[in-house]
Amino acid sequence: MTTVLTQADVVLATNTGASPDGPLKLLPENHFDLVVIDECAQALEASCWIPLLKARKCILAGDHKQLPPTIISHKAAAKGLSLSLMERLIQKYGESIVRMLTVQYRMHQAIMQWASTEMYGGRLTAHPSVAHHLLKDLPGVASTEETRIPLLLVDTAGCGLFELEVEDEQSKGNQGEVRLVGLHVQALVNAGVKAKDIAVIAPYNLQVDMLREHLCHKYPELEIKSVDGFQGREKEAVILSFVRSNRKGEVGFLAEDRRINVAVTRARRHVAVVCDSRTVSNQVFLKRLMDYLSEHGEVRTAFEYLDDIVPENYSHENSQGHPEQGEGPKTVPLSTPKLQPHGQKAKPAPGKPILPKPSIGPAESMNGTGKERMEVKDNSAKFKAMLVDFLESSKAQLDFPPSLNSHDRMLLHQMAEEYGLQHVSTGEGRQRYLSIRKRPPATVSATVTNKANEQAPSSESERTPREAPSPGQTGGSSMSSGKVDLKMLHLERMQQEKAKWEERARRTQESSVNLVETAGKKHKNEAKGKSATKADNTTAEEDIDTLISAVVKADNTCGFPRCKASVTTLGQLCLHCNKRYCLSHHIPEVHGCGEKAKVHARQRISKEGVLYAGSGSKDKSLDPTKRAHLQRRLDKKLNELSNQRKSKKKDQEK
Repeated sequence: MTTVLTQADVVLATNTGASPDGPLKLLPENHFDLVVIDECAQALEASCWIPLLKARKCILAGDHKQLPPTIISHKAAAKGLSLSLMERLIQKYGESIVRMLTVQYRMHQAIMQWASTEMYGGRLTAHPSVAHHLLKDLPGVASTEETRIPLLLVDTAGCGLFELEVEDEQSKGNQGEVRLVGLHVQALVNAGVKAKDIAVIAPYNLQVDMLREHLCHKYPELEIKSVDGFQGREKEAVILSFVRSNRKGEVGFLAEDRRINVAVTRARRHVAVVCDSRTVSNQVFLKRLMDYLSEHGEVRTAFEYLDDIVPENYSHENSQGHPEQGEGPKTVPLSTPKLQPHGQKAKPAPGKPILPKPSIGPAESMNGTGKERMEVKDNSAKFKAMLVDFLESSKAQLDFPPSLNSHDRMLLHQMAEEYGLQHVSTGEGRQRYLSIRKRPPATVSATVTNKANEQAPSSESERTPREAPSPGQTGGSSMSSGKVDLKMLHLERMQQEKAKWEERARRTQESSVNLVETAGKKHKNEAKGKSATKADNTTAEEDIDTLISAVVKADNTCGFPRCKASVTTLGQLCLHCNKRYCLSHHIPEVHGCGEKAKVHARQRISKEGVLYAGSGSKDKSLDPTKRAHLQRRLDKKLNELSNQRKSKKKDQEK
């Protein structure tokens, strides 16, 4: 060992491996001329001093603009343990001791430029071999809207896709962003990008778990990790889910600049950011990222991906344009889209419609140039005028050309929702266009009016002041205008639910009466001489006994239809449907759980990384050959210890 270490020009070791208790104790004290510590910015300063004592000169390599050492104790981090040696030396001596590598060989120029400007003083440059490479340049990848762009922002602002509020849970999740990430991954894979070349990064562990549950069974090679787990790694395409979306504008530890820098710079050819721009723009650093993506990348709204979401502040005004009295806020949250069934959205009245003022939505939090903002306002006014003319005309459908950009499409989707119009995107790729259609007002008005009139007499005395109709709704003119508000739809839905409950109660009562009558007739034939009271009691007892015996018989019989085999003595429980089957039908593919079994097998393979024969778990028993080898080593060790004890006894006797 001493000879090998002495003759080696370079010795590789970890920080702790270079301690005096390790192999380096065999070398003389001043053997090394230079110590190089790689990734020094992510190492504790205390661990760096272990190898630094071996030489008079040192080189510290790393990036102090990326994640610092992981410190579990918040108290220790606050007292300076999280400050690395590299960062402390740069703070003390400045740029005079720094030699920066300015040419990078990973990222597309558009991805690199943001990090260069924000974190490295604009000094980074992209090598010509990577400056303009895109996903479409990879072999086997088709040229689509997703593979032709290096930067993509999918904005959920105004879409009601809020983060989960879970009590007793510090981590955060966002189910809406999980769905959006899944759709973008599917688009990339359909274009020919391999799943192993895509990374999905989220800052919260709960979101990572939700993404894995949603995607891993379909794309086993897709890597989904937190930001900390991806430092030092790279992928052709990276999809970021920022998770945070709330009315308070809280961003949590997304405010840590270095964490966002690491997340964005993992990508080589494509970065897609899924976030709520309104929430994250409350932090200055993230706001600059949103502005950069808006200016240099493509911006899409969640409405372009999901058809079943409702705008955050979606509401209708009554027929006279005044808010209803006592109804509180008119916000329709994400959890209540069922209050307005499909095909029954409100339509402005013909003639002089009173139209709500459309909001810019996700783009209002992004500060572009004055010229860009003026263009957005002009487009909004133009679209508003087109929709007003369309409502007043006799046309049933209005088509917009495929040349519209994503921001204009977003505005049209939002305006159509606010005006109560149907809006559908048709076509694929560059031929995709937007169609806006009117809803038939007659059927909607008639249905809602009839329902409301039927319920009004019966519920008038029970109506609270909060439910009192506004003056604009009492007259017949408001009903004849064909305008439908959320209150009418709510009353209709409540009446439907009430009717359903009454129907269920009636059916339950009829079935119980029939069951009692049948049992009574049977008992009457068996015991004619008994009194009617005693007959009723006996019938009830027999009915309960019959029910119990039927349940016991079903539990002891094979769960496969038309199979009467008993499983009391020998049977097998299915893990997927929790039913017991005989040995002829216990295989999942036989009794109908084949798909669940496949999903379970894929998840186990993805988690353990090994494919086992059969459907069982890994056999953890030792191989006989290995067991015999270990037994021989144990016997040899025991013999050596025994000989040592014998030699010590002989020495003591002498």
